[in-house]
Amino acid sequence: MTRSERVFILCVAGLLGVLSSALFASGQSEKSASAAAQSISSRDQAVVQSAIQANQQRTGPQSRWDGPTSGLKAVAGKKIIYVTSDSRDALQVAWGRAMEEAAGKVGWTVTTLDGQGTVNGWTAAFGQAIASQPDGIVTACDAASIQGPMTDASSRKIPVIGLQAAANPGPDPELHLWDNISSSGVEIGKALADSIIADSNGKGRAIILYDAQNAIAKLKAEAMKAEFAKCASCTLLDSVNSPLAEVTIQMPQLASSWVSRYGTPFYVMTITDSYYDFLVPALRIGGVKPEDAKLVGAGGTVKAYDRIRKGDYQIATVPEPSGLQGYQAIDEMNRALSGAAPSGFVSPVYVVTKQNIDTEGGSQNTFDPSNSYKAEYEKIWGVQ
Repeated sequence: MTRSERVFILCVAGLLGVLSSALFASGQSEKSASAAAQSISSRDQAVVQSAIQANQQRTGPQSRWDGPTSGLKAVAGKKIIYVTSDSRDALQVAWGRAMEEAAGKVGWTVTTLDGQGTVNGWTAAFGQAIASQPDGIVTACDAASIQGPMTDASSRKIPVIGLQAAANPGPDPELHLWDNISSSGVEIGKALADSIIADSNGKGRAIILYDAQNAIAKLKAEAMKAEFAKCASCTLLDSVNSPLAEVTIQMPQLASSWVSRYGTPFYVMTITDSYYDFLVPALRIGGVKPEDAKLVGAGGTVKAYDRIRKGDYQIATVPEPSGLQGYQAIDEMNRALSGAAPSGFVSPVYVVTKQNIDTEGGSQNTFDPSNSYKAEYEKIWGVQ
């Protein structure tokens, strides 16, 4: 058992009595109030239908290739350094594996350095990357937090490509990012809110959970709030900035607080599924039923797929196509090293639910779109 797990168990045990009391005192009254709610207006009915239609599109087949169909043949022998923000994060590990696979097809090497989850760690790893004199650097660190080494890389003409390193996809010259690869944070936020509007038929009571330390996390949270506000018959109960570094302590406390203040049922939407690894046990120990706390997340972790498949509180996730994005990172780097412009490709948002969980790579607990992206990139690179 890890230290984090021991700390979490102690926190849950200490808050169990509070959570149980909260359920008895306020949960049932909130259910009654929800059941007695009036039917929604015609305007909100239109909002609900729009959310349902958007949800249907986002959960459908991902077989069409919308990415680049032309580019530059890759020249072998390039050395790429990949700097993670935290190598404990499953998505970042998956990006690294995909880049290594893609790089191997064009005769490049990819070396991974761990940023260890702190700004100091990011700075140290980035400095180490620059010192190794690579042809290019790919990073998942928040670029705004490491502008010293980013500026240094720029002055040395080392192109830096981000993986969720800034709020928006695409180039960001001010942050010294030649390109930033990510799904649209705005579209992810909309997808999370629409999932709740559709599932609740316009009567959802929801909480937003995010970490303000990261630029894209803040953007997703703002998009969730704006989209959810379109549903006047829905209720935003709270918007909580909870640092991921404190997840083991805060999730049991937040579970108790939410039940005490708002009762059940409620939804939670968040920037990363990782929060739910600790929130779900706290809800379960406190006696909250899965149908009374429905969770919608992002990232598409293995645990998230497992929860959705089992009906274990989580009902949806918006996964990142890690394989596709790893291949895209190698393609964009090839364009950077060849003096070309970025492709401008942004992968579309996809939503995983219990109904489609075994499609588009879901049987392997990952999002691997059926759009033949590997073959498409191999054509561009001149790989036989």
